[in-house]
Amino acid sequence: MKKSALVLVVFMTLLFSCSSDSSGSDSPVVVAPSALVKKITTSDSAGKVLVTTTFSYDGNKIVSESWKQNSFSMGTDVGYSYRMDYTYTGNLITNIKVNNIFGVPEKLVMSTNFVYDSNENLISSIREQYFDSFKMIFKVLYTKIDNNTQEFKMFTTDSRDNIENSSASVKIVFDANRNIIKMGSIDGTNTYSSFEYDLKSNPKKNILGFNKMIYFDLPPNFSVIYSKPHLDRSNTVLKTNISGYYPTTNQYTYNTNGYPIERKEYYEYNGDKLNAIFQYFYE
Repeated sequence: MKKSALVLVVFMTLLFSCSSDSSGSDSPVVVAPSALVKKITTSDSAGKVLVTTTFSYDGNKIVSESWKQNSFSMGTDVGYSYRMDYTYTGNLITNIKVNNIFGVPEKLVMSTNFVYDSNENLISSIREQYFDSFKMIFKVLYTKIDNNTQEFKMFTTDSRDNIENSSASVKIVFDANRNIIKMGSIDGTNTYSSFEYDLKSNPKKNILGFNKMIYFDLPPNFSVIYSKPHLDRSNTVLKTNISGYYPTTNQYTYNTNGYPIERKEYYEYNGDKLNAIFQYFYE
C-alpha cells in the first residue's frame, strides 16, 4: 500500500478501549472448550497457506498466540515467527509482549502495558517498540463519553530525543454488542473508517479481556506511529471501509454453534477480488 495511504490511516485506525462492566471478580468465566479458537490458517486466493496462528489458554484466559509466516522461497515452516505472551491482573489483560522467536535466542520486540479504572474501563496504554539502539513509545489516553462513544488521544516519543509529540484525536462509536462501527474526528464531521457486522459469534469472542481493547498489532507489520483497530470483539465482520484502503467484504461458513469455520475476504475494486481465505479450528 502506498505510503500516503498508510500515513492517512495513522489518524484513523488507532487505539482505545471500552466497556462499563464493573465486575470485580478474579475468577475467569467458564466457557465451553469448543467456543475457544485454537488455530487459524491464512491462505492466498489459490489456497496456499501463508500464515498459521495457534493459541494456548488457561481456562478462557489467553496465555500466548504464536504466529508463523511461511516463506515463499524456502518452503513451509521457514519464515517469520512471533509469539505474543499475555499477562492478566484478575480478569483484565495488563500486558502483551511480542517476541521474535525465529532466531535463537528469541528477541523481545514490543511490550504494551494497559491501565484500567475501578470500573474496568481502559484509561491508558503504553506500547514500547524496541530497536537495536533506541525505542519508540506509543501512548494512548482514553475518555469514555457515554456507553456507545469514546474518545482517545495518541502520543509518540522517540527515546533518542525523548520529545513527546501529539499525533491524533479520534472518536469511536460502538453498537449495542460493543462492536466498533465507526471511527472519525472528534467533532463528527469526518468518518475515517466504518464497519458492518452480522449476528454470529466472532471466533475470539470468548477470550477473557479481549472486549476491552480497541486495537491489535499483528506481526510482522508493526508500525512505530499507529495501530490497527481491534475488531475481534463480539460479532463477525461483514464489511470494512477504511480511508486509503480497498473496501473489503467477508463471506463466512459457520458451524452448528454459530462460530465461523471459514472466512473468504474480498477486496472491492473492479468487482470483488478474492484476497485471502481464513480457516478456524476450535478445541
